[in-house]
Amino acid sequence: MDPHALLQQVAGQLRALAADAVDGLVRSLPEPGEDPSAAGTVLAGRLLAAHDKLPPGNSLVELVRETLGDLDAASPVRLHGWRRAPGAPLGVALVLADPAGAAGGRAVLGVTPDGPVFDVVVTPGAALTLPQTVHGPWSAEATVTAAQGWDAAFGPGLPPAPPGGSAAIRLRRTGRLTAGMTDGPGVSVDGIALAVTSEPGTPSAAELELRGFTAAVLPAALARLLGIGGASPMSGPPAPVVLRADRAAGLRFAGTGGLNVPLPLRLNAPAVSSRGAALELTVDGGEPRLAVSVSASAGLPGLPLSVHLERAGIELPVTFAPANRPGLDPSRLRELFPDGIGTELKVPPISGGGLVRRTPDEGYGGLISIDLGVLRVQAVALFRPPDGKGPTSFLALLAARFPTPGIQLGLGFALDAVGGLVGVNRRADLTALQQLVGDGNADHVLFPDRAVERAQEIIGSLGSAFPVASGRVLVGPMLRLNWGGRMVSLSGALILELPAPARALLLGRLLVGLPDPDVPLVRLQASVLGRVEPAEPLVELLVSLSGSWIVGLAVRGEMYLLVRGGPQPEFVLSAGGFHPRYARPARVPALNRLQVDLAPGQGWGLRMEAYFAVTSNAVMFGGQVQLDATIAGCGVTGWLGMDALFVFDPVFAFSVHVRAGVAVRAFGRRLAGIALDFTLEGPAPWHAFGTGSISVLFWDVELDFDVRWGSPPAVRPKPGRDPIEALTPELAESKAWAAERPTAERTALVFTGEANERLNRGTLVHPDATLRVSQRVVPLGVPITRFERRPVPAQTWTVKEITLGVPQPAAGLPSLSERFVPGEFFDLTEDAQLSEPAFISRASGLRARGDGAVVGVGHRVDDGYETGYEPPLDERQFSLWPGLFRRESMFGVSTAERLERWRTPEAAVKVRPAKLSVAATDSLQPLLDDVTLVDATADAWDAMSGRLDQPQEALRLVESWEVGR
Repeated sequence: MDPHALLQQVAGQLRALAADAVDGLVRSLPEPGEDPSAAGTVLAGRLLAAHDKLPPGNSLVELVRETLGDLDAASPVRLHGWRRAPGAPLGVALVLADPAGAAGGRAVLGVTPDGPVFDVVVTPGAALTLPQTVHGPWSAEATVTAAQGWDAAFGPGLPPAPPGGSAAIRLRRTGRLTAGMTDGPGVSVDGIALAVTSEPGTPSAAELELRGFTAAVLPAALARLLGIGGASPMSGPPAPVVLRADRAAGLRFAGTGGLNVPLPLRLNAPAVSSRGAALELTVDGGEPRLAVSVSASAGLPGLPLSVHLERAGIELPVTFAPANRPGLDPSRLRELFPDGIGTELKVPPISGGGLVRRTPDEGYGGLISIDLGVLRVQAVALFRPPDGKGPTSFLALLAARFPTPGIQLGLGFALDAVGGLVGVNRRADLTALQQLVGDGNADHVLFPDRAVERAQEIIGSLGSAFPVASGRVLVGPMLRLNWGGRMVSLSGALILELPAPARALLLGRLLVGLPDPDVPLVRLQASVLGRVEPAEPLVELLVSLSGSWIVGLAVRGEMYLLVRGGPQPEFVLSAGGFHPRYARPARVPALNRLQVDLAPGQGWGLRMEAYFAVTSNAVMFGGQVQLDATIAGCGVTGWLGMDALFVFDPVFAFSVHVRAGVAVRAFGRRLAGIALDFTLEGPAPWHAFGTGSISVLFWDVELDFDVRWGSPPAVRPKPGRDPIEALTPELAESKAWAAERPTAERTALVFTGEANERLNRGTLVHPDATLRVSQRVVPLGVPITRFERRPVPAQTWTVKEITLGVPQPAAGLPSLSERFVPGEFFDLTEDAQLSEPAFISRASGLRARGDGAVVGVGHRVDDGYETGYEPPLDERQFSLWPGLFRRESMFGVSTAERLERWRTPEAAVKVRPAKLSVAATDSLQPLLDDVTLVDATADAWDAMSGRLDQPQEALRLVESWEVGR
């Protein structure tokens, strides 16, 4: 729950408690008359006479009595009747008046039980002070000022009212307060303080401070098991805890701005180490709760066994019930089961440990690692029980490591470890796996080291990389090879995700450590993620060098390969990323530059980075060298960089950006410098622009330039030819016309070898075939302004009808599409040339019916058949099993029934495709009655561009029956 939602929930419970308190007071007190002293003020008719004293009431009333007393005639704060408007329900009000009399001003907090509604009224010019008053352990003080007066109402359905003045109210309670058991878990504070402030221009706020907070979180029995005496109170410096509530940020801890705050407390015992003590606000069943938790590790006395607890603690409800005092309810204290429980055993030669913990998705994760001397076994498992969001899911990662040097394979290679991964109702999340590889954390999945110590991050990484997915199954073997005595280590896993659409993932890690992998001077780590999806088809490979260094100099960078087929084929090969102006293809991740940091320290640094990429329509490369040679802010800085981009489709264009500079600095300020930033674009026309600057002390000179040359020749380019000249011979080709055989045979026809050969050549047509007409000369249904990259008059090509024996109008026939190069048919801006894909799908033809096909001359065929007899088969016997028949029956099918089943079924009802209309978004009134685009582009909006003046946001493409008439 977020702080705003928590504030709304707590405020709702406080309002209900206040409404109950006021309703009880109104029923128990006599109805007062009007207060004569309010006449002539903003309180006239609203503020009623004062009551003699505060009567008994619910828990909120008794809390007011403890802090302010009985509110009798001697009290600076009095209890009055209140009616916020004529005819409104009767309420009560707390009134602070000037000791000199009502003429000095009043501040009123009125509460009406219907809502409830809170009214804050301060008479104009009032400057009131409630000096510190003490009632037992409680003390109270307040100041209120409002030069122009203050009259505001707060309640359900009322808009927020800005403060009309300043107010500060402070309540303090001293003395030790304890909630919990005397010999077990509980919390205690040295005192509490409540402050409510309001200032013009800032939101009103309330702060609750818990002074000297401490807690005991372990039950007495568990404390004794760990060797801790008593109730295991945590020791440490006093921990001030402040809760802050305001409309802007909600209810949260002031120190962190969230719903939890760390505590500087520790468990006090010789063999116990604790960490991560925290206080947290939670909600359970609509009830706010205060939770205290701590993580601890302890060795059990007299045993070679240590125990680890993650976030063990207690939870106390915060109650606002009329019968109980507002605050913590110790009678309903609840112990929190640890989020994680781990053990570690050391009995030479056997050692190991394990952990079980809860996961954020309400599941469980477990890890175990055991060293048997001759073999080290590791297992990590995730389990999530079924709920309304998903089915039961399970993921297991198993690994077995052989002792050094492993199982020798020859040529210096050795098998170091084997393992596998199995998941049920789990899938592979490509984004999370890319993040693991990019961060150099592929070992979280591939044979993790120090598994028990890193259990939390390993379980978290597995849960994010392989999330729950109904009906998906993961299976994959893993192995690790080493060479040269572990100087080179190669880990790999081939993970299959099933069933269809199936895909294969390759996860790998290459680690080179020289001269010794334990203390390497050179450490090169390459994390690899590969993906193969046959259905698309797609091959993808990501390599990251994160976590590498050479003699302390960091080496970073990523490489990427993508080969995608299908309707939107793509090829991408990159080392270090892309040109800053290049728009990456869809689903291609951003890549880190190839970098080497030559930084020996003491103010000297040299960073080099580079990239190179090849895509379907572009080549790009670039790099940068950055020097920083400064000591105590004095020295030299310099840089030199270049970015080059060459685009070949849809039209050829290039852009080269060069930048360089050097500066001399003294005590952090620049003394002198020179810089150049230059860009060249082209060709025809050429465009050079940039800026140069020279700086010496306080003298700066900058020169901006923007030059164009090589404009297009005076003679206009030769216009493109008429598309009909190319379209006519294209449609005359036999490849433009094709008869598509049905995907499934529905007739009883058996074709001879000669007939099959003629079907393949296209000279014979299958009786159930459909006619396909398609071309690649010009896209249909969209306006074009270029043809074969030359300008032509704006025109749109469509198919009107197809004649196959009888004319078939294009309306109602399904459309076909092909891939076209946009630069050959459309005028593109420079930015569009750089970002537009190399190919786009556009309509190219139609699929026609075979109603008018010419049927050949009939001839006799051999339609005879043979009838055979077989002896009856023995009855199959099955073992008894719930849900299955005991025996299987076999039924005969007559020849007539088989012939009837062979016949081609005729459609009893044919559905005509709906027509499309353009309607106004707000009223669905038709603007274009029929824009059916059966032979146009797949993008209907492109096809109707220019036909309406309204923006696309104001229009809606719907089926004709939906429009208003």
